[in-house]
Amino acid sequence: MATVRSSLPHEDRTAAEPRESNLEPVLLSNIRQVNDTIRLLRLTSVDPTLKFLPGQWLDTFIPGLPKAGGFTITSTPSEARPSGGHPGHIELAVQKSTNPPAQWLWQPSEAIMGKQIVVRVGGSFTWPPPQLDTGRINRLVLIAGGVGINPLISIFGQLIRSASRPKEIHFIYGTKAESELDPQRILFLSRLTDLIAAADDRNVTLRLFLTGTGDEGRIEHGRLPNKTYAGRITQSELVRAIDGYADDKAGRSNTLCYVCGVPRMTDESVEFISRQDGMAKERVLCEKWW
Repeated sequence: MATVRSSLPHEDRTAAEPRESNLEPVLLSNIRQVNDTIRLLRLTSVDPTLKFLPGQWLDTFIPGLPKAGGFTITSTPSEARPSGGHPGHIELAVQKSTNPPAQWLWQPSEAIMGKQIVVRVGGSFTWPPPQLDTGRINRLVLIAGGVGINPLISIFGQLIRSASRPKEIHFIYGTKAESELDPQRILFLSRLTDLIAAADDRNVTLRLFLTGTGDEGRIEHGRLPNKTYAGRITQSELVRAIDGYADDKAGRSNTLCYVCGVPRMTDESVEFISRQDGMAKERVLCEKWW
């Protein structure tokens, strides 16, 4: 059954999720527009001891608003630590919407730059995953739909820089294309390709699926990844990914999947993967913000 989107405020909707007790002040130190609907915000910690796990979000308390907003951290924990004389920072990708906290964060840059807000870390959709032994995970599949990439880019970025990452990491990213197919305007695409280049490992892969192009099949484009396809993420692609793009059904017992996207995409992907032989439900994790 499809999930029904909730209109509850973030704090009420996530009341059962773990969260830290401390409230942390941060300064809004940089704003960068990705496209017409997404902007990246850099928050500089006033207290450099702020800690989080890849995949977590922030309760974000905006001056004058009674309810906190919820925004996923898209940077890595290592970036939150001061280094080389530079303060640590936390990054958020905020989608334009009628949500009051998002509206405040979408004011003109000059109106909010340098403002102090207060945040609190929370969430259980993390790496390492709660109650699972990551030492037994050989294959990690990250499946993102639209802004569902937010927690997964933090997880991916942290793992690429780690010597103890799973042997295989396969990233599948589906999003809506703009008419000019400019990779700089596709949220985190350039970061993904840079991380994969840095990994320099044939077992770290990216498949990009673009809707709204009017094309079919593989898209040949000099500025997009080699494995870019028109349309939505397919079930056959999910099967190939959990098999490591080889006939390796026996290896599914050591495969872990993270799924984050819009409600229908998330529900259908989780249900489909969980029904595949060798894929236990506890190894198909998802994040729902609705």
